[in-house]
Amino acid sequence: MLASRVVNPKATRERVERVSAALATIRTKANLLEEIGWSRSVEEAFFAGGATKLPVVHYEFDKASLEEEIRRLDEVLRGIDGEGPIVDWLRSTVASNIDRNRLLLSVGTRDFGRISREVYGGARTSFFDLPIRNIDLAEHLLERLKIHGWDAASSDDKAMTSAELVTFLQARADKRKLPITVELDPACTSKAIAGMHHVRVRTDATFTEWEAEGLYRHEIETHACTAQNGAAQAFAPLLRSGGPRSTSTQEGLAVFAELYHRALAVPRFVRLAERVRLVAMAEDGASFLDVYKHLLDAGAAAHDAYLDAARIFRGGPPAGGGAFTKDACYLAGLLHVYAFLAAFVRGGFRDECEMLVAGRFALSDITALVELRAMGILERPRYRPRWLREWNTLLPYFAFTSFVDGIDLAPVAARYAKVIRFANRATDPARPLSI
Repeated sequence: MLASRVVNPKATRERVERVSAALATIRTKANLLEEIGWSRSVEEAFFAGGATKLPVVHYEFDKASLEEEIRRLDEVLRGIDGEGPIVDWLRSTVASNIDRNRLLLSVGTRDFGRISREVYGGARTSFFDLPIRNIDLAEHLLERLKIHGWDAASSDDKAMTSAELVTFLQARADKRKLPITVELDPACTSKAIAGMHHVRVRTDATFTEWEAEGLYRHEIETHACTAQNGAAQAFAPLLRSGGPRSTSTQEGLAVFAELYHRALAVPRFVRLAERVRLVAMAEDGASFLDVYKHLLDAGAAAHDAYLDAARIFRGGPPAGGGAFTKDACYLAGLLHVYAFLAAFVRGGFRDECEMLVAGRFALSDITALVELRAMGILERPRYRPRWLREWNTLLPYFAFTSFVDGIDLAPVAARYAKVIRFANRATDPARPLSI
Protein backbone atom coordinates (compact mmCIF):
# COMPACT_ATOMS: atom_id res chain seq x y z
CA MET A 1 0.00 0.00 0.00
CA LEU A 2 1.03 3.58 -0.54
CA ALA A 3 2.11 5.39 2.61
CA SER A 4 -0.43 7.83 4.05
CA ARG A 5 0.37 11.53 4.07
CA VAL A 6 -2.27 12.22 6.74
CA VAL A 7 -0.74 12.89 10.15
CA ASN A 8 -3.67 12.13 12.43
CA PRO A 9 -5.65 8.99 11.48
CA LYS A 10 -8.00 9.33 14.48
CA ALA A 11 -9.02 12.88 13.54
CA THR A 12 -9.43 11.81 9.91
CA ARG A 13 -11.68 8.89 10.85
CA GLU A 14 -13.82 11.16 13.03
CA ARG A 15 -14.13 13.68 10.18
CA VAL A 16 -15.22 10.98 7.71
CA GLU A 17 -17.69 9.53 10.22
CA ARG A 18 -19.12 12.97 10.91
CA VAL A 19 -19.75 13.72 7.25
CA SER A 20 -21.20 10.23 6.66
CA ALA A 21 -23.58 10.66 9.58
CA ALA A 22 -24.63 14.12 8.42
CA LEU A 23 -25.38 12.87 4.91
CA ALA A 24 -27.34 9.93 6.30
CA THR A 25 -29.66 12.24 8.25
CA ILE A 26 -30.55 14.28 5.17
CA ARG A 27 -30.32 11.61 2.50
CA THR A 28 -33.00 12.37 -0.03
CA LYS A 29 -35.52 9.81 -1.15
CA ALA A 30 -35.23 11.23 -4.66
CA ASN A 31 -33.39 9.04 -7.17
CA LEU A 32 -32.27 11.24 -10.03
CA LEU A 33 -32.62 8.69 -12.83
CA GLU A 34 -35.98 7.42 -11.59
CA GLU A 35 -37.34 10.92 -11.04
CA ILE A 36 -36.47 12.18 -14.53
CA GLY A 37 -37.29 8.93 -16.34
CA TRP A 38 -40.26 9.05 -18.69
CA SER A 39 -43.09 6.75 -17.61
CA ARG A 40 -44.48 3.99 -19.79
CA SER A 41 -47.63 6.10 -20.25
CA VAL A 42 -45.55 8.77 -22.05
CA GLU A 43 -44.18 6.13 -24.40
CA GLU A 44 -47.60 4.62 -25.05
CA ALA A 45 -49.13 8.04 -25.77
CA PHE A 46 -46.29 8.89 -28.17
CA PHE A 47 -46.88 5.81 -30.32
CA ALA A 48 -50.67 6.02 -30.00
CA GLY A 49 -50.41 9.49 -31.54
CA GLY A 50 -48.51 8.17 -34.54
CA ALA A 51 -45.01 9.01 -33.23
CA THR A 52 -45.15 12.40 -34.96
CA LYS A 53 -45.56 14.78 -32.03
CA LEU A 54 -43.20 15.62 -29.18
CA PRO A 55 -43.77 13.49 -26.06
CA VAL A 56 -45.74 15.26 -23.34
CA VAL A 57 -43.90 14.86 -20.04
CA HIS A 58 -44.89 16.11 -16.59
CA TYR A 59 -42.51 16.19 -13.64
CA GLU A 60 -43.61 16.50 -10.03
CA PHE A 61 -41.19 17.35 -7.24
CA ASP A 62 -41.37 18.72 -3.75
CA LYS A 63 -39.42 21.86 -4.57
CA ALA A 64 -39.39 23.12 -0.99
CA SER A 65 -37.91 19.85 0.29
CA LEU A 66 -35.20 19.84 -2.36
CA GLU A 67 -34.24 23.42 -1.54
CA GLU A 68 -34.18 22.61 2.19
CA GLU A 69 -31.86 19.68 1.48
CA ILE A 70 -29.54 21.99 -0.43
CA ARG A 71 -29.47 24.37 2.53
CA ARG A 72 -28.59 21.57 4.94
CA LEU A 73 -25.99 20.12 2.57
CA ASP A 74 -24.42 23.58 2.31
CA GLU A 75 -24.07 23.58 6.11
CA VAL A 76 -22.32 20.21 5.99
CA LEU A 77 -20.04 21.48 3.24
CA ARG A 78 -19.04 24.57 5.20
CA GLY A 79 -18.31 22.41 8.24
CA ILE A 80 -15.63 20.32 6.49
CA ASP A 81 -12.34 21.84 7.59
CA GLY A 82 -8.76 21.00 6.67
CA GLU A 83 -7.05 20.30 3.37
CA GLY A 84 -5.65 17.42 1.32
CA PRO A 85 -7.09 14.63 -0.85
CA ILE A 86 -9.42 13.22 1.84
CA VAL A 87 -10.94 16.61 2.61
CA ASP A 88 -11.29 17.32 -1.11
CA TRP A 89 -13.12 14.00 -1.57
CA LEU A 90 -15.53 14.73 1.29
CA ARG A 91 -16.30 18.20 -0.01
CA SER A 92 -16.77 16.95 -3.56
CA THR A 93 -19.13 14.20 -2.41
CA VAL A 94 -21.34 16.65 -0.53
CA ALA A 95 -21.25 19.08 -3.45
CA SER A 96 -22.31 16.28 -5.79
CA ASN A 97 -25.39 15.64 -3.67
CA ILE A 98 -26.20 19.33 -4.07
CA ASP A 99 -25.75 18.98 -7.84
CA ARG A 100 -28.29 16.15 -7.88
CA ASN A 101 -30.88 18.48 -6.34
CA ARG A 102 -29.90 21.33 -8.65
CA LEU A 103 -30.63 19.04 -11.59
CA LEU A 104 -34.00 18.04 -10.16
CA LEU A 105 -34.96 21.67 -9.54
CA SER A 106 -34.19 22.57 -13.15
CA VAL A 107 -36.07 19.76 -14.95
CA GLY A 108 -37.90 20.78 -18.08
CA THR A 109 -35.74 23.86 -18.62
CA ARG A 110 -32.61 24.76 -20.56
CA ASP A 111 -30.78 25.12 -17.24
CA PHE A 112 -31.07 21.35 -16.87
CA GLY A 113 -28.77 20.90 -19.87
CA ARG A 114 -26.28 23.47 -18.60
CA ILE A 115 -26.04 21.82 -15.17
CA SER A 116 -25.87 18.38 -16.78
CA ARG A 117 -22.79 19.43 -18.77
CA GLU A 118 -21.20 20.76 -15.55
CA VAL A 119 -21.77 17.41 -13.84
CA TYR A 120 -21.29 14.79 -16.58
CA GLY A 121 -19.46 16.68 -19.30
CA GLY A 122 -20.75 16.71 -22.86
CA ALA A 123 -20.03 15.33 -26.29
CA ARG A 124 -17.20 17.81 -26.77
CA THR A 125 -15.60 17.47 -23.33
CA SER A 126 -11.89 16.61 -23.66
CA PHE A 127 -9.75 13.90 -22.04
CA PHE A 128 -6.93 14.70 -19.63
CA ASP A 129 -6.68 18.29 -20.93
CA LEU A 130 -5.76 16.87 -24.36
CA PRO A 131 -7.28 18.02 -27.66
CA ILE A 132 -9.28 14.75 -27.81
CA ARG A 133 -12.99 14.88 -27.09
CA ASN A 134 -15.71 12.37 -26.25
CA ILE A 135 -17.15 12.74 -29.74
CA ASP A 136 -13.71 12.04 -31.26
CA LEU A 137 -13.47 8.72 -29.43
CA ALA A 138 -17.04 7.87 -30.45
CA GLU A 139 -16.36 8.61 -34.14
CA HIS A 140 -13.13 6.60 -34.01
CA LEU A 141 -14.93 3.57 -32.57
CA LEU A 142 -17.82 3.81 -35.02
CA GLU A 143 -15.34 3.75 -37.91
CA ARG A 144 -13.34 0.86 -36.44
CA LEU A 145 -16.45 -1.20 -35.71
CA LYS A 146 -17.58 -1.20 -39.32
CA ILE A 147 -17.48 -4.38 -41.37
CA HIS A 148 -15.47 -3.59 -44.51
CA GLY A 149 -15.93 -5.35 -47.80
CA TRP A 150 -17.95 -8.56 -48.12
CA ASP A 151 -18.37 -10.75 -45.05
CA ALA A 152 -19.62 -14.33 -45.16
CA ALA A 153 -19.98 -14.54 -41.40
CA SER A 154 -23.47 -14.39 -39.92
CA SER A 155 -24.73 -13.67 -36.43
CA ASP A 156 -25.88 -16.59 -34.31
CA ASP A 157 -27.28 -14.57 -31.40
CA LYS A 158 -29.98 -16.46 -29.52
CA ALA A 159 -32.94 -14.55 -28.14
CA MET A 160 -33.77 -14.61 -24.43
CA THR A 161 -37.11 -13.55 -22.95
CA SER A 162 -37.32 -11.21 -19.98
CA ALA A 163 -38.38 -14.12 -17.75
CA GLU A 164 -35.37 -16.14 -18.91
CA LEU A 165 -33.10 -13.18 -18.19
CA VAL A 166 -34.49 -12.89 -14.66
CA THR A 167 -33.74 -16.59 -14.08
CA PHE A 168 -30.25 -16.21 -15.55
CA LEU A 169 -29.29 -13.15 -13.50
CA GLN A 170 -30.80 -14.48 -10.28
CA ALA A 171 -28.91 -17.77 -10.64
CA ARG A 172 -25.63 -15.90 -11.20
CA ALA A 173 -26.24 -13.67 -8.18
CA ASP A 174 -27.23 -16.62 -5.99
CA LYS A 175 -24.12 -18.56 -7.02
CA ARG A 176 -21.97 -15.76 -5.60
CA LYS A 177 -24.29 -15.38 -2.60
CA LEU A 178 -24.99 -11.76 -3.51
CA PRO A 179 -27.93 -10.18 -1.62
CA ILE A 180 -29.71 -9.19 -4.83
CA THR A 181 -33.22 -9.90 -6.08
CA VAL A 182 -34.03 -9.85 -9.80
CA GLU A 183 -37.65 -9.36 -10.82
CA LEU A 184 -39.92 -8.44 -13.71
CA ASP A 185 -41.38 -4.95 -13.71
CA PRO A 186 -43.97 -3.96 -16.35
CA ALA A 187 -43.44 -0.28 -15.45
CA CYS A 188 -39.66 -0.37 -16.00
CA THR A 189 -38.71 2.46 -18.39
CA SER A 190 -35.46 0.80 -19.55
CA LYS A 191 -34.79 -2.80 -20.53
CA ALA A 192 -33.17 -3.37 -17.13
CA ILE A 193 -32.37 -1.14 -14.14
CA ALA A 194 -30.26 -2.07 -11.11
CA GLY A 195 -30.30 -0.69 -7.60
CA MET A 196 -28.19 -1.76 -4.64
CA HIS A 197 -30.33 -4.81 -3.84
CA HIS A 198 -32.82 -5.08 -6.71
CA VAL A 199 -32.63 -5.49 -10.46
CA ARG A 200 -35.80 -4.74 -12.43
CA VAL A 201 -36.34 -6.13 -15.93
CA ARG A 202 -38.87 -4.78 -18.38
CA THR A 203 -41.54 -7.42 -19.00
CA ASP A 204 -41.78 -7.07 -22.79
CA ALA A 205 -38.03 -6.81 -23.45
CA THR A 206 -35.95 -9.46 -25.17
CA PHE A 207 -32.21 -10.01 -24.86
CA THR A 208 -29.35 -11.79 -26.58
CA GLU A 209 -27.00 -14.08 -24.67
CA TRP A 210 -24.21 -11.49 -24.85
CA GLU A 211 -26.62 -8.84 -23.50
CA ALA A 212 -27.45 -11.11 -20.57
CA GLU A 213 -23.77 -11.64 -19.76
CA GLY A 214 -23.10 -7.92 -20.16
CA LEU A 215 -25.97 -6.98 -17.84
CA TYR A 216 -24.61 -9.28 -15.16
CA ARG A 217 -21.12 -7.73 -15.43
CA HIS A 218 -22.44 -4.17 -15.74
CA GLU A 219 -25.45 -3.94 -13.43
CA ILE A 220 -24.79 -6.59 -10.77
CA GLU A 221 -21.02 -7.13 -10.51
CA THR A 222 -20.33 -3.41 -10.87
CA HIS A 223 -23.20 -1.08 -9.95
CA ALA A 224 -24.96 -3.16 -7.32
CA CYS A 225 -21.78 -4.52 -5.73
CA THR A 226 -19.94 -1.18 -5.49
CA ALA A 227 -22.98 0.30 -3.74
CA GLN A 228 -23.04 -2.61 -1.31
CA ASN A 229 -19.28 -2.35 -0.73
CA GLY A 230 -19.68 1.32 0.08
CA ALA A 231 -22.60 0.75 2.45
CA ALA A 232 -20.55 -1.93 4.25
CA GLN A 233 -17.71 0.49 5.11
CA ALA A 234 -18.04 0.89 8.88
CA PHE A 235 -16.51 4.38 9.04
CA ALA A 236 -17.43 5.66 5.56
CA PRO A 237 -20.90 4.42 4.52
CA LEU A 238 -21.27 7.58 2.41
CA LEU A 239 -19.44 5.52 -0.25
CA ARG A 240 -22.71 3.76 -1.03
CA SER A 241 -23.54 6.74 -3.25
CA GLY A 242 -21.03 9.22 -4.63
CA GLY A 243 -23.60 11.44 -6.30
CA PRO A 244 -23.70 12.25 -10.04
CA ARG A 245 -19.95 12.99 -10.14
CA SER A 246 -19.25 9.28 -9.62
CA THR A 247 -21.19 8.31 -12.75
CA SER A 248 -18.31 8.45 -15.24
CA THR A 249 -16.13 6.17 -13.12
CA GLN A 250 -19.03 3.81 -12.37
CA GLU A 251 -19.96 3.47 -16.02
CA GLY A 252 -16.30 3.19 -17.01
CA LEU A 253 -15.82 0.27 -14.62
CA ALA A 254 -19.03 -1.37 -15.81
CA VAL A 255 -18.18 -1.07 -19.52
CA PHE A 256 -14.62 -2.26 -18.85
CA ALA A 257 -16.09 -5.36 -17.17
CA GLU A 258 -18.18 -6.01 -20.30
CA LEU A 259 -15.17 -5.50 -22.55
CA TYR A 260 -12.74 -7.61 -20.51
CA HIS A 261 -15.19 -10.52 -20.30
CA ARG A 262 -15.97 -10.33 -24.04
CA ALA A 263 -19.60 -9.38 -23.38
CA LEU A 264 -19.30 -6.03 -25.18
CA ALA A 265 -20.57 -7.06 -28.61
CA VAL A 266 -20.47 -4.83 -31.69
CA PRO A 267 -24.15 -3.72 -31.46
CA ARG A 268 -23.69 -2.66 -27.83
CA PHE A 269 -20.40 -0.82 -28.46
CA VAL A 270 -21.87 0.92 -31.51
CA ARG A 271 -24.87 1.99 -29.45
CA LEU A 272 -22.64 3.49 -26.73
CA ALA A 273 -20.72 5.45 -29.36
CA GLU A 274 -23.84 6.48 -31.24
CA ARG A 275 -25.31 7.90 -28.04
CA VAL A 276 -22.42 10.37 -27.85
CA ARG A 277 -23.46 11.52 -31.32
CA LEU A 278 -27.03 11.89 -30.08
CA VAL A 279 -25.84 14.03 -27.17
CA ALA A 280 -23.93 16.21 -29.64
CA MET A 281 -27.08 16.60 -31.75
CA ALA A 282 -29.12 17.59 -28.72
CA GLU A 283 -26.46 20.01 -27.52
CA ASP A 284 -26.61 21.62 -30.97
CA GLY A 285 -30.36 22.19 -30.57
CA ALA A 286 -31.97 19.04 -32.00
CA SER A 287 -35.38 18.09 -30.63
CA PHE A 288 -36.56 14.68 -29.47
CA LEU A 289 -38.24 14.14 -32.85
CA ASP A 290 -35.05 15.08 -34.70
CA VAL A 291 -33.06 12.47 -32.79
CA TYR A 292 -35.84 9.87 -33.03
CA LYS A 293 -36.05 10.28 -36.82
CA HIS A 294 -32.26 10.20 -37.12
CA LEU A 295 -32.24 6.81 -35.40
CA LEU A 296 -35.04 5.48 -37.60
CA ASP A 297 -33.15 6.59 -40.70
CA ALA A 298 -30.08 4.77 -39.37
CA GLY A 299 -32.07 1.53 -39.24
CA ALA A 300 -33.16 1.38 -35.60
CA ALA A 301 -36.49 -0.21 -34.70
CA ALA A 302 -39.10 2.34 -33.62
CA HIS A 303 -39.15 1.14 -30.01
CA ASP A 304 -35.35 1.16 -29.70
CA ALA A 305 -35.20 4.60 -31.33
CA TYR A 306 -37.67 5.92 -28.78
CA LEU A 307 -35.77 4.53 -25.80
CA ASP A 308 -32.41 5.91 -26.98
CA ALA A 309 -33.86 9.34 -27.78
CA ALA A 310 -35.66 9.42 -24.44
CA ARG A 311 -32.36 8.80 -22.62
CA ILE A 312 -31.00 12.03 -24.09
CA PHE A 313 -34.07 14.18 -23.42
CA ARG A 314 -35.24 12.89 -20.02
CA GLY A 315 -35.20 15.76 -17.58
CA GLY A 316 -34.85 18.38 -20.30
CA PRO A 317 -37.39 19.95 -22.67
CA PRO A 318 -38.37 17.52 -25.48
CA ALA A 319 -38.28 20.48 -27.89
CA GLY A 320 -34.52 20.71 -27.29
CA GLY A 321 -32.05 23.02 -25.62
CA GLY A 322 -31.50 21.11 -22.39
CA ALA A 323 -30.01 17.68 -23.06
CA PHE A 324 -29.23 15.12 -20.37
CA THR A 325 -25.58 14.50 -21.22
CA LYS A 326 -24.94 11.44 -19.03
CA ASP A 327 -24.59 9.18 -22.08
CA ALA A 328 -21.52 11.14 -23.19
CA CYS A 329 -19.54 9.91 -20.19
CA TYR A 330 -19.66 6.12 -20.69
CA LEU A 331 -16.82 5.99 -23.20
CA ALA A 332 -14.97 8.74 -21.32
CA GLY A 333 -15.23 6.68 -18.15
CA LEU A 334 -13.98 3.58 -19.95
CA LEU A 335 -10.93 5.46 -21.24
CA HIS A 336 -10.11 6.89 -17.81
CA VAL A 337 -10.57 3.54 -16.03
CA TYR A 338 -8.48 1.73 -18.64
CA ALA A 339 -5.70 4.33 -18.32
CA PHE A 340 -5.71 3.96 -14.54
CA LEU A 341 -5.60 0.16 -14.70
CA ALA A 342 -2.89 0.23 -17.37
CA ALA A 343 -0.66 2.17 -14.97
CA PHE A 344 -1.55 0.43 -11.70
CA VAL A 345 -1.97 -3.19 -12.81
CA ARG A 346 1.31 -3.05 -14.71
CA GLY A 347 2.91 -1.65 -11.58
CA GLY A 348 1.58 -4.56 -9.50
CA PHE A 349 -0.56 -2.33 -7.24
CA ARG A 350 -3.30 -4.86 -6.49
CA ASP A 351 -4.61 -3.24 -3.30
CA GLU A 352 -4.94 0.13 -5.00
CA CYS A 353 -6.82 -1.44 -7.92
CA GLU A 354 -9.21 -3.15 -5.53
CA MET A 355 -10.12 0.23 -4.03
CA LEU A 356 -11.81 1.06 -7.35
CA VAL A 357 -14.78 -1.05 -6.23
CA ALA A 358 -14.77 -0.09 -2.53
CA GLY A 359 -17.75 2.17 -3.17
CA ARG A 360 -18.99 4.85 -5.51
CA PHE A 361 -16.71 7.80 -6.13
CA ALA A 362 -14.92 9.66 -8.90
CA LEU A 363 -11.58 8.31 -10.12
CA SER A 364 -9.95 11.58 -9.06
CA ASP A 365 -10.73 10.56 -5.45
CA ILE A 366 -8.53 7.45 -5.57
CA THR A 367 -5.67 9.09 -3.68
CA ALA A 368 -8.01 9.79 -0.77
CA LEU A 369 -9.30 6.21 -0.70
CA VAL A 370 -5.82 4.74 -0.83
CA GLU A 371 -4.79 6.92 2.12
CA LEU A 372 -7.90 5.91 4.08
CA ARG A 373 -7.18 2.24 3.39
CA ALA A 374 -3.58 2.67 4.54
CA MET A 375 -4.85 4.13 7.84
CA GLY A 376 -7.27 1.25 8.37
CA ILE A 377 -10.32 3.49 7.95
CA LEU A 378 -11.51 1.68 4.83
CA GLU A 379 -11.83 -2.09 4.53
CA ARG A 380 -11.04 -4.26 1.56
CA PRO A 381 -14.17 -4.40 -0.64
CA ARG A 382 -16.36 -7.36 0.23
CA TYR A 383 -17.59 -7.99 -3.31
CA ARG A 384 -15.06 -7.83 -6.13
CA PRO A 385 -15.84 -8.43 -9.82
CA ARG A 386 -14.39 -11.49 -11.45
CA TRP A 387 -11.84 -9.54 -13.51
CA LEU A 388 -10.40 -8.09 -10.30
CA ARG A 389 -10.54 -11.32 -8.29
CA GLU A 390 -8.58 -13.15 -10.96
CA TRP A 391 -5.42 -11.07 -10.72
CA ASN A 392 -3.33 -13.81 -12.31
CA THR A 393 -5.17 -13.32 -15.61
CA LEU A 394 -5.55 -9.54 -15.34
CA LEU A 395 -1.83 -8.82 -14.93
CA PRO A 396 -0.71 -10.76 -18.05
CA TYR A 397 -3.28 -8.86 -20.12
CA PHE A 398 -1.90 -5.46 -19.16
CA ALA A 399 1.69 -6.70 -19.21
CA PHE A 400 1.32 -7.64 -22.87
CA THR A 401 -0.64 -4.53 -23.89
CA SER A 402 2.02 -2.36 -22.22
CA PHE A 403 4.42 -3.49 -24.95
CA VAL A 404 1.91 -3.41 -27.80
CA ASP A 405 0.86 0.14 -26.89
CA GLY A 406 4.35 1.33 -27.76
CA ILE A 407 4.43 -0.24 -31.22
CA ASP A 408 3.83 1.88 -34.32
CA LEU A 409 1.36 -0.23 -36.31
CA ALA A 410 1.71 1.83 -39.51
CA PRO A 411 4.51 -0.41 -40.89
CA VAL A 412 2.40 -3.46 -40.04
CA ALA A 413 -0.55 -2.05 -41.98
CA ALA A 414 1.77 -1.19 -44.88
CA ARG A 415 3.04 -4.77 -44.94
CA TYR A 416 -0.49 -6.01 -45.53
CA ALA A 417 -1.66 -3.09 -47.67
CA LYS A 418 -2.31 -5.29 -50.71
CA VAL A 419 -4.53 -7.68 -48.75
CA ILE A 420 -6.37 -4.80 -47.06
CA ARG A 421 -7.12 -3.17 -50.43
CA PHE A 422 -8.46 -6.45 -51.75
CA ALA A 423 -10.56 -7.07 -48.64
CA ASN A 424 -12.11 -3.59 -48.85
CA ARG A 425 -13.17 -4.29 -52.44
CA ALA A 426 -14.36 -7.81 -51.75
CA THR A 427 -17.90 -8.84 -52.65
CA ASP A 428 -19.76 -12.13 -52.94
CA PRO A 429 -17.40 -14.96 -54.07
CA ALA A 430 -19.75 -15.44 -57.02
CA ARG A 431 -18.28 -12.18 -58.32
CA PRO A 432 -14.50 -12.63 -57.85
CA LEU A 433 -12.12 -9.69 -57.97
CA SER A 434 -8.60 -9.71 -59.29
CA ILE A 435 -5.82 -8.50 -57.03
